[in-house]
Amino acid sequence: MRYHSICGMIIMLVSLNSSGQRSSYYTCDQGISLSHNNYYHLAFQGRKGIDKSALNGYAKNQELSKNQLWLFFDPPSSGLILLNAKHDDLSFSTYILAENSEGICRDYGQGKAKLLFNESNNTKLSEQNIFVEGGMRYAIVLVGKEKITDSLELEINFSPQDTQGNEIIDSLLFDLTGHSRDKKFSLFIRNAQNKKPVKGKISFNGSYEIDGAYVASDLIMNLKRSVKKCELKIDAEGFFSFDKEDYKIILGENGFQDTIYLKPLIRGAVAKIDEIYFAAGMAIILEESTPKLNRLRDFLLVNPTVNIEIQGHVNGDGEQTMKSKRLSKKRAKSVLTYLFQAGIAKERLSAKGFGFSRPVYAQPKNEMEKEANRRVEILIK
Repeated sequence: MRYHSICGMIIMLVSLNSSGQRSSYYTCDQGISLSHNNYYHLAFQGRKGIDKSALNGYAKNQELSKNQLWLFFDPPSSGLILLNAKHDDLSFSTYILAENSEGICRDYGQGKAKLLFNESNNTKLSEQNIFVEGGMRYAIVLVGKEKITDSLELEINFSPQDTQGNEIIDSLLFDLTGHSRDKKFSLFIRNAQNKKPVKGKISFNGSYEIDGAYVASDLIMNLKRSVKKCELKIDAEGFFSFDKEDYKIILGENGFQDTIYLKPLIRGAVAKIDEIYFAAGMAIILEESTPKLNRLRDFLLVNPTVNIEIQGHVNGDGEQTMKSKRLSKKRAKSVLTYLFQAGIAKERLSAKGFGFSRPVYAQPKNEMEKEANRRVEILIK
């Protein structure tokens, strides 16, 4: 039995900074989308005045300011959400609205949205579990006092459950075995954090024994012989992709069983993208980079709510210069342009060059260490 985590990516956490989204999110039309189980650093905008509509009538008999934060949440399934806010004695009210039929902002404007939750006591906020349904959009509105520009950290804890309170497990068995004497190959996809099943797209390429694409968390099939080498790709929404170009299936007496652990997407995580090559001293992407760039495109298509910052790094032989910083920025922009031309919305992408300010090896001793310093990384925003 073998166990894997992500291949070809280095994952590390960086400290929380600003949300990376546009700062004006004080109306429904300008709201921003948040994913679950990640902390977001949010700040009130210092808006002046009273909201005379009282949230379009959803906060009757209450005087609310215009200093509001509009946030959206799209649950992947039905379940419970719990809001966890960290702040320093910040006073604000929280409202949660559910769309009805025509989209959350239009329903809100027409008074058709459903008010699910209203809490003005911050200490009680983390005690309230709210049931939400998959396929619907929810607005979370935080209302602060006039003129304040205080900040808070907000996390949406989400627990998949059905209407009876039973936990929903994202599992799918794809059993291709039949009445055969051939040996059995079993592949299991699991969450690296909680070890629960993860349903994803599993693709094999390079061996006629197993070539194909499957959607499963548990894939079982018969094989006539071992597979000495093939390419394995796994994509699942909410997780980093898995790539292995020299995947082997060596059948033993009891066949072969493998478990692959996918890393959940975490805001602030940085992933190194291997095999992105540029012409020497230039920002021109070489043709051999295309497969990895297309995998990055696929990753963004599978995770439509994820925004990334493309970070360029170069090797400076121990020195940081403006020239190296400019080159790294141009290379990051070249990757951004490729993804945009491949169909990724430009507002989901940004580029930054670090030159030689964040080397893997501060004093590279050989070509391998220099190559490690020349890299492209993505920051999950």
